[in-house]
Amino acid sequence: MTGSLTGKVALVSGGGSGIGQAAVAALLAQGARVAFTDIADPRDPVPSGALFIKADATAEADVARTVAEVEAAFGRLDIVVNNVGNFGAGDSIATPFEETPLDVWDATVRQCLTSCMLGMKHAFPALRRQGGGAIVNVASLAGIRVTRFSSPAYAAAKAGVVHLSEHLAVLHAAENIRINVVAPGLTLTQGIKSRMDPAQRQLIVDEFHPMKRMVEPEELAAAIVWAASPASSGVTGLTIPVDGGWAAR
Repeated sequence: MTGSLTGKVALVSGGGSGIGQAAVAALLAQGARVAFTDIADPRDPVPSGALFIKADATAEADVARTVAEVEAAFGRLDIVVNNVGNFGAGDSIATPFEETPLDVWDATVRQCLTSCMLGMKHAFPALRRQGGGAIVNVASLAGIRVTRFSSPAYAAAKAGVVHLSEHLAVLHAAENIRINVVAPGLTLTQGIKSRMDPAQRQLIVDEFHPMKRMVEPEELAAAIVWAASPASSGVTGLTIPVDGGWAAR
């Protein structure tokens, strides 16, 4: 699949670290020109061939500005990876559902679902100008399986990402706009490494992942590239678990 995205322009939200950073590297490796956003300056140097745009994926004005900047810099937009999505401020798996404050619920939904909606809303006109394109939304196994390691808000928001993606994939298939979802299982990002020691990680993996290991960000990135590339040209509305076998249990 080397060079499969030559001539294409991709935009990745939350590309400064973790799965997003791996997706930026993988898209570049396949020949795409890549822009990525993050709410803070990236800790690592911006890769050659990439454009960093400081932006908040939950703020509509920032998202609209980002798409405009990408088109101004590269002349087009073909691929959008909506990767931003995490627990909002104050959200915790330890908080009982009935004690969840509304502002905490709203913060998580905004991080996970609203960011995805805004990314698609403002990408659609740019993709139409190219005769179509590919959108890949990053959800979570928590959106398709019940897990005690998710808050109710996070589970609901990620399930919303899955169904919104399916809904729009069907409605816009005739426009050659493909929309697919990659659903990570337990992923060995730097954030996970800093929060859990290896023994803690292994206990969780043993409970959920038949492969008995966490998946790597690069494995998620490979699925993202496939869903964005001509190799999946007949595929839309699909949710792809990259989860060490968790979804099949």
